[in-house]
Amino acid sequence: MADRFGFTRDSDLTGLWSGEYRYPGNFKPTPFSAHLTDTGGSLTGTTLEPATFGAPGLTELSADISGARMELLVRFTKIYHPAPGIHRDPIYYSGTVDEKLTSIEGDWRFSSGFLGRFVLIRASRPAAAQSIRTSASISAKR
Repeated sequence: MADRFGFTRDSDLTGLWSGEYRYPGNFKPTPFSAHLTDTGGSLTGTTLEPATFGAPGLTELSADISGARMELLVRFTKIYHPAPGIHRDPIYYSGTVDEKLTSIEGDWRFSSGFLGRFVLIRASRPAAAQSIRTSASISAKR
C-alpha cells in the first residue's frame, strides 16, 4: 500500500542497513550499521560503529544522519553524538542506490576535503503493519 507520498515499503530505504566505510590508503575498513527512515525521500536515522578513535575506553560510536533520496541518488550528513574525544564535524555522504533498493555505494568527505568510500547493504525492511479485526462476546453472569 502506498503512503501519501506514493512510496511503498518496497520503494523506499526505510530499514536496517549494514556496511563499512574506508579511509584512503591501506587502512582496514570500519564496519557500521544504519537505521534509516525514508519519508517521501527525506532521510533520517542513526548509525552505530566500533570506536576506532576518541578517548580510551569508548567501545561504540553513534551518530545522527539526515539527508535526502532523489530517485537512486542519496545524500546525507552524519554527525557523531557527543563523547570524549569525538569530533562533531559533519561528514557528508553521497551515493547511488541499486535499482532493487538493496545496496548503497558512494563517497564520504569532510568539508576539509578528506574523503573515503562507503557501502551499505540492506539487512531488513520494516514490517508492514496489518490491521486485524477480532470480535468477542462477553457474557456477565451474576
